[in-house]
Amino acid sequence: MSLSVNEHELLQEYELSSLQPRQWEDIKRQKPSRSKESAFQHHNDWTDPLGLHSTVPTLSSNDANILSKVNITSKAFDAKTFLNTVHPNASYSELSHGAANLKRSMAQGSEALKVLVDQNFDRFVTVKATNDSVFREMSESMGGPFGSAPDEGVEGLRTSVTSANSQADDVFRPVLENYVKSVKLRNTLGVFQRSRFFFNLPGSLHENVEAGHYEAALRDYLKGKYLLENRPSQILPLQNESNTPPTESQLAQQRRIFARVWDAVDEIMYDMQGKLVDILRQPNRSIDEQEKCFEVLLTLDPTTDPVAVFLEAQHNHILSLLRSTFEQQVHAIQQQADPSKACTDLERAKDLHDCLVLVRTSDGAKPSFDKMLGVSHWHLIDTMVSEVCRVTLQSVPTFWRVARDHAEGKFSKEKVILNSPIHKQSKAWALECIELFTKSLTKFFDLQPFQVRANQSLPARQLPAWVPAISCSLSTTNYMNSILSTIAETVRELNSLSIPSTSTQLHALLLDIRFQFTEVHCHLWQHDAKLCHYLENWIPNSQQPSITSYLFSFSVFNRWNAREGFYIADVRTKMSQGTPENEIDAAFIMHLKTTFIHVLHTFLEGIVLAAQSVHDIPELWSLLRPPHDVAGLTARDRDTRILLSVSNLTQLRTHVISAWIKQFEDAYHVTLTLERQELLDVCLRLDNELLSDSVRRKGEDIRDIIRRGILEEGIQWNNCPHPSGVNPFVYQALLRLVQVHAQIRATVPALVSRVITALVEIMADAILHAYSQILAFNTVWHATSHARN
Repeated sequence: MSLSVNEHELLQEYELSSLQPRQWEDIKRQKPSRSKESAFQHHNDWTDPLGLHSTVPTLSSNDANILSKVNITSKAFDAKTFLNTVHPNASYSELSHGAANLKRSMAQGSEALKVLVDQNFDRFVTVKATNDSVFREMSESMGGPFGSAPDEGVEGLRTSVTSANSQADDVFRPVLENYVKSVKLRNTLGVFQRSRFFFNLPGSLHENVEAGHYEAALRDYLKGKYLLENRPSQILPLQNESNTPPTESQLAQQRRIFARVWDAVDEIMYDMQGKLVDILRQPNRSIDEQEKCFEVLLTLDPTTDPVAVFLEAQHNHILSLLRSTFEQQVHAIQQQADPSKACTDLERAKDLHDCLVLVRTSDGAKPSFDKMLGVSHWHLIDTMVSEVCRVTLQSVPTFWRVARDHAEGKFSKEKVILNSPIHKQSKAWALECIELFTKSLTKFFDLQPFQVRANQSLPARQLPAWVPAISCSLSTTNYMNSILSTIAETVRELNSLSIPSTSTQLHALLLDIRFQFTEVHCHLWQHDAKLCHYLENWIPNSQQPSITSYLFSFSVFNRWNAREGFYIADVRTKMSQGTPENEIDAAFIMHLKTTFIHVLHTFLEGIVLAAQSVHDIPELWSLLRPPHDVAGLTARDRDTRILLSVSNLTQLRTHVISAWIKQFEDAYHVTLTLERQELLDVCLRLDNELLSDSVRRKGEDIRDIIRRGILEEGIQWNNCPHPSGVNPFVYQALLRLVQVHAQIRATVPALVSRVITALVEIMADAILHAYSQILAFNTVWHATSHARN
């Protein structure tokens, strides 16, 4: 093997200073830029041989071949490389001028050489003679190095060289072969370094997909696809030494390499599409995340419609979730319901009393009825409605916004998608979701169309099965208003979506629920009015002692129900003729007005019931107070209760009823003139009945006294002596009148005149009736007295 590598270059390549180093040497650190120093002989700048520039900067390239080709003193000098490297932008005129300078410089060099030979000719002759003499000596002398034998003089040198050559083969052949391989690997690595993005594409795509960075994966995929389709030579260049076009085998090999990489890329992107489709079917993903999936999938395959996949999955999820939520909540309500649980009227009256206390002491804040009867059932109903509405509002708006945007072409990449039948189907799906929402609430509340129920009278109806019958009207209206607020807000949000053919049924749902709630309210309002007489505790009003605090309690009860009924019915404006809204309001107002008047009549009847109770101490008061405190309560006899009730009726007739009716008329924009007069007449009638009953019983006592004194105490009226004093029965009758007078004056002074006058009339009638039953009186003392006079 011929070693054509220069020893200096070999030592420089392996960073050695000698062939037999004895310690580690770092030539780069000791002598930097060796190649440049060797190439340019320790000059940072060298003179331009063309004379176009004063100096030419040292090249920054580390390629020794290029440095040797641009150095004019090098044997490997190449004019083309020199011009492309040193003067790439020189014009033709400059190059012509440079060529002339170079010729002139060469001529001057030749002239200088001639002068040098001419001046030193004798020296050249002497050197030539000396060399010839030495050569002759070496050739002719015996044993000289240039003897006649072929190997004479050089046999030892030849042997040494041959041995060195053999040892060099053993030592340096592997090194040189590895060097050649390293050069090839370095060149290959350079190619792959330029193509690193493409060949690392499967790995980077896999990492992005696993991390959920789908947009980054799509960006890298599109970049790789562009390079593959438009710049394959940039990814994997095909270079020939002769700069000839690549052969078919090379192109086929390049295509095989590309196909192997791209098959892995396609497999990863196919898996990514599957994951994105799975995300579209996951209902708990945010809409922003879903829209990103749309964009990625439409970019990968614009002929498919990922929005259709999302809409179908979302539709099925909404229906399933609505059904399961409704069934779970209804099941919880049914488990809580206890049909056997019932309360007596007295227990319900206690609950009503507690609710009124909460209302009176709330100071304008919303009272909490959490401990009242039936509240746990109302909580479950409120939770059921809230959950159904929440599920609807969390899913339907998202579904419809995506369907609407899709129909408007927001997610479309190709025109073919705009004609997709999913647009018509999505409207049907949205309508189906709204129908399930309305049917669920209709089923639970057992709703009937408003037009059917509006023509029925309230007394003919019973409470629906879902209403806890033990709850009072105050707590019921509180929870019904909360439920209505939730449903109304949901209906408002759904109407804002403008889903075709849904506005009518949503409006009908809200109207039917409001009307049924109004009926429930009216029913419980009337029922609680029948329990109000238990609230009469016979405690005088602090500001007007002649009436009881019962009137204030009932006023709070009635005002609360009238106001809450207004909110439930959602009466909007003063009625005018010809508008459907006002016709609906009229139906609501008619029920509330009828209930209001009926409640007032019931209240008046309750006053009579409380006055005529057989219990001197109110039953409810005994239930509210601890057993050991009941004995300390002040008992009210029947006469005192009647007097207070009559005073209450008088106050109602003169002030309160008119004020209540005026408030109702102003709130509901109705006229109750006839109803007001009827109530005032009832007050007057009940007033007379109660007072007549009290006067009648007190008059019976006076009649008994008069009758016994005149007819039953043994007075012989036909033979009685001359009167010498007043009979005891007269004192007894008058004392009875005084007792009644004192009782009335201490209780209701305003009734003294009415009662005493009636009793005096009764006493006079009793005296007249008793004396009329005496057959004969003693006339002797009467005649004597008359003659004496």
